[in-house]
Amino acid sequence: MARIILIIAAVVIVLLLYRWIKHQPANKRWQYLMILVGVVLLGLVATGKLPILFALIGALVPALQRIISLLPYFPMIKRMANTFTGNKPSSGQTSQVDTDYLQMELDHDSGKLSGTVRSGLFSGRVLDDLSMDELLQLREYYTQLDEDSRLLLENYLDRTHGTNWRAGQDNASQSENNSNNSSDLSEQEAYAILGLEPGADKKTIITAHKRLIQKLHPDRGGSSYLAIKINQAKDLLINRQPD
Repeated sequence: MARIILIIAAVVIVLLLYRWIKHQPANKRWQYLMILVGVVLLGLVATGKLPILFALIGALVPALQRIISLLPYFPMIKRMANTFTGNKPSSGQTSQVDTDYLQMELDHDSGKLSGTVRSGLFSGRVLDDLSMDELLQLREYYTQLDEDSRLLLENYLDRTHGTNWRAGQDNASQSENNSNNSSDLSEQEAYAILGLEPGADKKTIITAHKRLIQKLHPDRGGSSYLAIKINQAKDLLINRQPD
């Protein structure tokens, strides 16, 4: 019974460590992962279970060889699966929202939000490579300097990490409604937000707006700030369409 409890405890600890490693900067993850592997191997040596690991690896080698031999056929298999399921390949269309400190990009097909720090704290870093502590530090930095950057970063955090990060965080004094002025947008920025080429007609603008707002509207668990920006972009471009 004691052995089972120890095994369960070891598995839980390994899983917690792996989860922690995932939230560390990308350039540090491999180092931490190697340390985790080393700890696991030491544990197996200490308990005399290392031969069992080698036996398991030996049993898996033939299966791995078969999988490797099938790798060249995976693209064809994926295309066949897409054909039968009705899934279409990604169109690669994206929307881009910029502030003084952040550049954020939304993939229309996957809905994935990614971003890069343009200037200031962590300049040049990709948001996906920042730890949660660094992201919260960046949020505090933007709270003092730039409302739009704070709101955009909070939307990124909500979409990639859920809303649990907000627990214990001070509410920023600014309101998203303060960003409701479409005059802050240029025509070029409006086209970038909707993922359109300059000169798109009214029907194309409305279609792009509808598609994006369905993905991001707050009522659907999406992003309030990005929904505001998408609405601003549509209004600005529609108002500038010839009668």
